[in-house]
Amino acid sequence: MSVKRGRFWRLLPLLLVVAFGAHMEWSRWRASAFEAAPFTDGSPNVDALRSSADGANLVICVIDAARADHMGCYGYPRETTPNIDSLAQESLKFDRHFCQYPKTRPSTISLFTSQHGDTHLVRDDRAYVPERFTMARGLQAAGFRTALFSSNPNSSPGMGIGLDFREAFDQTDVKPLVRRWELLTKPEPLLSLFQSWLRKHNRSRFFAYVHLDPPHQPYIQPEEMTALFKGKQPPTFQPGSYRFPVAEKKTVLPYPHVPLLEWINLYDANLRYADQAVGELERMLRDAGVFENTLLIVTADHGEAFGEHGYLWHERGVYDEVVHIPLFIRWPGVRVTPRVVDALTQTIDLLPTIFDAFKVRYPKDSVQGRSLLPLIAGDTDEADDYAFARSDGDPPSYLMRSLQYSLILYGNGKWRELYDVKADPGQRHDLAAERPERMRDLLAEFRAFAEMQRRPPLDFLDPDAKVAPPPAAPRQRMTEDVRRQLRGLGYLR
Repeated sequence: MSVKRGRFWRLLPLLLVVAFGAHMEWSRWRASAFEAAPFTDGSPNVDALRSSADGANLVICVIDAARADHMGCYGYPRETTPNIDSLAQESLKFDRHFCQYPKTRPSTISLFTSQHGDTHLVRDDRAYVPERFTMARGLQAAGFRTALFSSNPNSSPGMGIGLDFREAFDQTDVKPLVRRWELLTKPEPLLSLFQSWLRKHNRSRFFAYVHLDPPHQPYIQPEEMTALFKGKQPPTFQPGSYRFPVAEKKTVLPYPHVPLLEWINLYDANLRYADQAVGELERMLRDAGVFENTLLIVTADHGEAFGEHGYLWHERGVYDEVVHIPLFIRWPGVRVTPRVVDALTQTIDLLPTIFDAFKVRYPKDSVQGRSLLPLIAGDTDEADDYAFARSDGDPPSYLMRSLQYSLILYGNGKWRELYDVKADPGQRHDLAAERPERMRDLLAEFRAFAEMQRRPPLDFLDPDAKVAPPPAAPRQRMTEDVRRQLRGLGYLR
């Protein structure tokens, strides 16, 4: 005992220093979280939005791999999304909304941190190092009970996502309810967990993140949904090829023997399955008596490619089919007049919008999105000048998207594409050589964006650019169970 006491007293000064340092770090985080960023200028319309959101809950529902242009309310002629179409009639529907990365894990990190991929730096096997501020941490400190529900291991604690939520439910929790790993992707077990949680906590103010796997492969849906489109011609499909001879990674199709057009039919059927799950989620919120007092956001992490520009699946390429995603915001209390929003917006805008609405401060120096509250309030009809997205690939590609132009750059610093998306929404006619002045202006804007990132992607502009490697970070460790699930979903070869 005396030896142990001696060691303790010798270590006490060091322990005090460590404790003091941790206290100062926590104090700095709290100060940055709640004092650094003022709210947007208050107008009567903005103040009314904040008042109607006072005390409201937050539910974010992400539909994995859901591309906007395959939904009925976005003009798709098939009845793939009747429940979402109905919800859209009560919501703000954003027609020009883009993700930051066509891949679940980095896209989810962008949602939770409001940071671009070259600032949070989460991709490949690089582990997520928790930032000082995330959506869950900020809302939890403001009094929200936080919970994450995910069917995709890439947006779950198994891959380092959601560790800052108070509670997290993922494949590990779903497993006792199903026998085969494929059934982990079905929405019913996850929604059952959410319903049980909601019954216990519907009197608390909460933030629930619900990540549904459909319409991500594998396409396992009720047979009556498969029959809706089986054997039919997909109505808007336009095949294409690569603009440059890129080396496309072999894509693992859910059913390799199924022709591509039938694969699209299966995707649409699985999207109908996701739509049914969104309808069930809404019903659960209504049954719990919290629907009218909940800020409900329905969106996607990325889209899906079917060869429109050569690419299949997602992860690679930054054309609209993989980065243009749906966004619906249903306001609580005195509801915002439902309408279509044509302004350009992106995933990183959601965090500052939510915190602005709930009057919760956030660290402006680490948040790269902007609050959409003035846009939602009707004080302006503009939001972002540009949306940015990065993808994997050989070489990788980068998108800078305005309301009129889509500029695509490649990681070799040489290949470039430019499309006038107003005149050419399918992004078929490359104007890079025809509009040199426009290219020059857009490249200057991209450089300004690149230089603001933690790891400036200047190699997309100049093949000789000297870009420092990203700061060291631990590798993401995967259990064999998570590895098997990711392999089944097509992420591992």
